[in-house]
Amino acid sequence: MNIIETFFGDYFILRQRIPFFIYYIYIKYGELENPIIDRIIITLLTFTGLISTYTLFGFIFKIPFSDIIPFNWTYYGLIHWCIFFFFFFQIANRRGMNRLKSFTLATLATVGGGWLYEVPYFHPGSMFISIYALFYINGQIIYLLLLGYELRKMNFKPNKLIWSMLILFLAFSTALFIDRVGFWHMVWDILGSRLNLMWVYRTPASLFLLSLLSGIRKKSEMMKNV
Repeated sequence: MNIIETFFGDYFILRQRIPFFIYYIYIKYGELENPIIDRIIITLLTFTGLISTYTLFGFIFKIPFSDIIPFNWTYYGLIHWCIFFFFFFQIANRRGMNRLKSFTLATLATVGGGWLYEVPYFHPGSMFISIYALFYINGQIIYLLLLGYELRKMNFKPNKLIWSMLILFLAFSTALFIDRVGFWHMVWDILGSRLNLMWVYRTPASLFLLSLLSGIRKKSEMMKNV
């Protein structure tokens, strides 16, 4: 066991717990402009960026993932969700949300997105009920519901972009769900050997989650109507 594993513990347990504590902090301080919290968030973003860069170099030089990060995960997952997290944070921040709120929603979307993309083609009972979860219900489901709740509080309204991304996600997920071990699986393997579609699996769900932010009006737009 190396120092990273000693400090961070198991990835799957952390995934169930860390967003809960971040959301708790957001509930207590979410609407405050706190310079200390802002500095902490900037530090966490910087750390995440360094981990992403470190991991990307490991992927480029074909170092086994377990030698880079001691979690039962893959380069594809970590790199994809780090990029998604930064995009979600930046878009939320540019729509007038403070750093803590942007960071919290990005965390909920990232952790929840890991469940959303996977469940159409991998849905054992552990995807819904987990002994590692705080309340036995898979925390990723709860975090998606909390994300929806927070967006609704901001007068969320679906638009054409959101509907388009939802249709793309549903069509992609249905194709995987209907015939996972038959024709689609064969096509997937043929294309995957050439294009490495491991990078594609998570994309429709990610685009859908990112598009949700377009349903929130910027603060400047809201002020014009006051």
